[in-house]
Amino acid sequence: MSHPITTFLPKRTFLISLTIVSVLLISKVNAQVAKENLRPAAMGKRGMVATANPLATLAGQEMLIHGGNAMDAIVAAAAALNAVEPYMSGVAGVGYLLYYDARENRTRSLVFGGWVPETFDPERLREAKMADDGAGHGALETVGPKIVAVPGNLAGWDRALTDYGTMTLGQVFAPAIKYLEEGVPITEFDQAMWEGTLQRVLPHRESVKILLKDDQSPYRIGDFFTNKPLAKTMGQIAEKGADYFYKGELAKEIEAAFLADGGFLTAEDLAKVPEKVNWVDPIRITYKGYTVYNNPPPGMGIQQLQTLKIMEGFDVQKMGHNSSEYLAHLLETIFLCRMDTDKYIGDPDFVDVPVDFLLSDGYLDMQRELVRQRVKQRIKAAETASEETLPRTTFDGQISASYQYATTSLSVVDQWGNAAVIIQTHGGGFGSGYIAGKTGLIFNSALDWMSKEPGLANSVAPGKAVGWCVGGMMQFHKNGRPELIVGSPGSFGILQSVPQVAMNHIDFGMNIQDAISAPRFRWKDELGSVPATEAIVETRVGEQALSDLRKMGFQLDTSLGPWSMTVGGAQGITLDPVTGWLMGGADPRRNGYAVGW
Repeated sequence: MSHPITTFLPKRTFLISLTIVSVLLISKVNAQVAKENLRPAAMGKRGMVATANPLATLAGQEMLIHGGNAMDAIVAAAAALNAVEPYMSGVAGVGYLLYYDARENRTRSLVFGGWVPETFDPERLREAKMADDGAGHGALETVGPKIVAVPGNLAGWDRALTDYGTMTLGQVFAPAIKYLEEGVPITEFDQAMWEGTLQRVLPHRESVKILLKDDQSPYRIGDFFTNKPLAKTMGQIAEKGADYFYKGELAKEIEAAFLADGGFLTAEDLAKVPEKVNWVDPIRITYKGYTVYNNPPPGMGIQQLQTLKIMEGFDVQKMGHNSSEYLAHLLETIFLCRMDTDKYIGDPDFVDVPVDFLLSDGYLDMQRELVRQRVKQRIKAAETASEETLPRTTFDGQISASYQYATTSLSVVDQWGNAAVIIQTHGGGFGSGYIAGKTGLIFNSALDWMSKEPGLANSVAPGKAVGWCVGGMMQFHKNGRPELIVGSPGSFGILQSVPQVAMNHIDFGMNIQDAISAPRFRWKDELGSVPATEAIVETRVGEQALSDLRKMGFQLDTSLGPWSMTVGGAQGITLDPVTGWLMGGADPRRNGYAVGW
């Protein structure tokens, strides 16, 4: 099939020289992590790309090798995920971008996280189909066109590329289109995601044709997945520009499909998106000598900043990495901070979000003291605890697999020092499960991440932006330049995983790959489950720590064993300001891969 675009990329596989570097371990903690990890960090000086799939990482590196910058690379990688992670994100998904521009020497946030269609009517959701959420914990979500938010991914990519990139949509879309046409191999991780999200796809005829095999079975290891209708659609977008999707013939085709299938999305909704996607100032704190940037509301990244600021007041090095004392303080901190995001975070155009108050020294000092007192009480209780008095964990839902959630994170740094982090999502596995007409476009399920109860900060309402945990990613700067960038998928675990990875690097001296691979935890604090009562913990934290925490009264779910996707799938990059070396890490809990050159 030919495309109406001209690609500069050679058909032969481009050459990347990968050097495996032995990294000196600076502590026993690092040695233990490296032993468990068995994966070296990627190294490079001219560019680093870390994504949740090696083919997406290579797509980004193609741009860097051919003279592109970080923005060209991250948009190419983000677009390639349409093919290699179709269950996680795509053109009709939503996301956030945190970007540092070296020439301007400033960090900016771009929000393209989706909006409620203007004609949305919650009463019509009563007749909508339901399916397992694909996360493996048994919860049901709405599926189908009624739950689709107005998608922002394409507008975000286009705005980022227009303002800071050097390449065209045609150039950066070329790897994605090739993958979609020629097919990509299915991994063990992919197979599990397809099997776990099958029920979301089956109700929709066009989705079944594209996302399942001819016998309507999911793709498995040894298969190759293609989406040729989407390859054609992305080729048309590349030729005609993003307005073809938001204001052109494609918008009309999408509207017709949604109208026929009972959805709310209209061409009028789509036409408003490009004007809504604008650069804004990030929010920030200081932590251990770093300036830390994150996305503002309606993103929930403020929770990550609160967590760091509260933990800054404790001597975590003295406590020891993943000791019971350290974990107890961090568990209590995250528990309290999640209460704030649940209560306050929504679209600032609709609700008053007290950002300054939530990040104020006075408030966080008070929260830190509360954490201190709660841990003291737990330690005192542990002194008299016995096997008979330990809490009996009754899990709030079975977690039958370690393959969960439908979001993805990617990070890029180029040779000029530009640094970009994106988190983008479909919302659920294959999003709404709905493909509009013959477009091949998989649409998100973002409205299911808003509360149906009226009067809350993140209650669903026509025209309102979705309040998102996917807004949580961080850049750590010193002397005005980034030294660490990191993000992670994982539902509301995003807000917990990223601080853990960052502290592993900054407070405990781990390289970025070891910081990502180290054992983590997360509260089960999904929408409607706040305050949480249980926490998932990877058993690699050690039996002693787990026993101590249970004696303190924490209910721990260790059923997923030593490695669990529920604690996220982080990607990150560190920048050495003296030598210029870049080090990249990607999460082995998923298909993550980092490549430098």
